[in-house]
Amino acid sequence: MPQMMNGDGDLGRHITLGNYMLDTASIPTTDLFSHTMMGSFMVPHEWLSQILFALVHRAAGLNGVAWLTALLIAGTYAVTTAVLRHIGVRAFMALAGGIFASMVGALHTLTRPHLYTLLFFALTLFILESYRHHQRWRVMLWLLPLMVIWANTHGAFISGLVLVALYCVGAILDKQTDRAAVYSLFLVSLVITSLLNPTGISLLKNSFAYLQEGFLVDLTIEYRSPDFHNISTWPFAILLLGSLAFGWWSGRRLSLSAICLLGVWTAFALYSARNIPLYGLVAVVVLLPEVDHWLGGIWPGIGRFLTRTDAIARQSWGWMWAIGAIVIFMGLEANGTKLDVFRAGNNFNPQRFPIEAINAIENELPEGLMFNEFGWGGYLLYRLWPHKLVFIDAQTDFYGELLTREFLQIANAEPGWEEKLAQYDVQWIIIPPMRPLATWLAQSSEWTLGYEDETAVIWIKAVSGK
Repeated sequence: MPQMMNGDGDLGRHITLGNYMLDTASIPTTDLFSHTMMGSFMVPHEWLSQILFALVHRAAGLNGVAWLTALLIAGTYAVTTAVLRHIGVRAFMALAGGIFASMVGALHTLTRPHLYTLLFFALTLFILESYRHHQRWRVMLWLLPLMVIWANTHGAFISGLVLVALYCVGAILDKQTDRAAVYSLFLVSLVITSLLNPTGISLLKNSFAYLQEGFLVDLTIEYRSPDFHNISTWPFAILLLGSLAFGWWSGRRLSLSAICLLGVWTAFALYSARNIPLYGLVAVVVLLPEVDHWLGGIWPGIGRFLTRTDAIARQSWGWMWAIGAIVIFMGLEANGTKLDVFRAGNNFNPQRFPIEAINAIENELPEGLMFNEFGWGGYLLYRLWPHKLVFIDAQTDFYGELLTREFLQIANAEPGWEEKLAQYDVQWIIIPPMRPLATWLAQSSEWTLGYEDETAVIWIKAVSGK
């Protein structure tokens, strides 16, 4: 969990915005947190998840955030396992599928609102598969309240719309016109339902528009294609290659609907690593029923074993053990036990964030506006807002390409950086010591060193005449 918590700098921003909404009973639609974009229109596409993060943080600090994160992840793959059981996959195979899907998705599990998308995507799969197998259209009604919550929790609710659209296309390809009509009706209804949010259609436009911002998307690691040299992508590679091998070896013909789902989500995952966890959910749900049936056919002994474990599973109290384990682990952490491998505890990492630097200055903050490291913006809001506003944070869909390029120009000390600092009236700077800007500031008579450690340096603009 500490690794997830320190994977990027967004958590502090989410807690800060959530606290603001709880304190004011309002949802901000203009920026209140940066001096560069103050008052600009802002689409609150994660407001509900930010409130939930703030609530658990108020109740139990960063331990509370860790527990909520763990429950969201566990809930996602519990739902995935339940989907498999619901469509006839035997218990042992369903368990294996849920665990492997979690391994595939582990490369993008951070303490961020996108975890709600994973859970809601799994629930959407459950509803769509339930209708596909049992032909009871009323189950599809659950998609409507789910979409209202999803659209107010995370901007990737559009992945749910894409999923329903693919089921519709699959039904058309399989010549199931009645089913395609139901999917089409609900797709239109879900688009309309998604407009029930604080900014209406602006949310939908914002979610699609960001994907067209080539510079910002390419700048964000999670939006790039997966790097198969990184071990975190290997479960994805195994699932991808395994699905190809199964298709060739088993000789089983998937429906056109299944091929459509697998093909499109495979393309999405290869294009952007951010889509790999969603691909893992789709691939496991589509392939496991076929694998379960195939194994029972070619190895009768395995089939009998799977049937026996299925009978045992129906008699077990699995939820009792799950709930018991959750209560025990939460109790241990609440009393100070550190359960992670490196015994760091659920805290911000001082090697990742400028914790000591802020501790040193928080009682006597530098005057004026700051320039800050891009990835530290959320943490600085968490520690310093409302006393200090940030220059930028990692919410690139809001700050846009122009300001992001200006940040890079200044941080990398590219030509014109001094003019840009003057343009924004920056009076103090907090950045990592390895930034080129830090080297140039050390050579300038206009800036004085206010603080320095291995993680951060603080430079303060010298007062004229001194």
